Amino acid sequence: MFDATIAAELRFLPHFRALPADLLQALATGARRRTLAAGEVVFSEGEPARAFYVVRQGTVKVYRISADGREQVLHHLGEGRTFAEAAVLTMPVYPAHAVAVTGGTELIEIGAERFLALFRTDPRLAAAMVSSLSMWLISLTERVEELAVASATARLAHYLLRLPSKLAQGPLVLELPFAKKDLAAHLAITPETLSRLLRRWQDAGLLRTEGRRFEILDERLLVAIADRDEKV
Repeated sequence: MFDATIAAELRFLPHFRALPADLLQALATGARRRTLAAGEVVFSEGEPARAFYVVRQGTVKVYRISADGREQVLHHLGEGRTFAEAAVLTMPVYPAHAVAVTGGTELIEIGAERFLALFRTDPRLAAAMVSSLSMWLISLTERVEELAVASATARLAHYLLRLPSKLAQGPLVLELPFAKKDLAAHLAITPETLSRLLRRWQDAGLLRTEGRRFEILDERLLVAIADRDEKV
């Protein structure tokens, strides 16, 4: 079944923006919406790669479980991001787990069978997916660089500086897209380590926190921590 609103939403994605209307309609035909509760599974590692997804609203966590049972977060994906297209194109199964982080997470699910049929027969879609996979490569490179930073302190500073922010008659204000325990997992540190870092930074007058809201009181010092791994 064709849903014109799904086709319209797909057009806002950078890699589908240039697709002609007929191809976009064909891509949207058979796609469906999914609404998930916090903690609800999108797919599990090892399941057949039957679809890829667009995040309309909320946040999805993509992660793997290490041999010793630890959760290794690969990505937190927000509105407008796509995921699992590489699995659909090149793998028989999903290589990781995906779960909704926030309640009311909304996805567009694009079925693999119809998508692959279009991909094999229409070079315009193939070109669009090269763009998509290139964006994923850039994202993975940034993630590797983030985890390669020497200390948990610098990783946290790097992450906060990349969040969308607003300035309103005072300090820089940031809003975490997910809970602090998920931030700790994203940074590959324990929740206890994150709590100690935030407490130390608050005591030093670097920031204030209330729930997911952060007020950055000394942005230049935060940049110095991220750039030079300065200790605070």
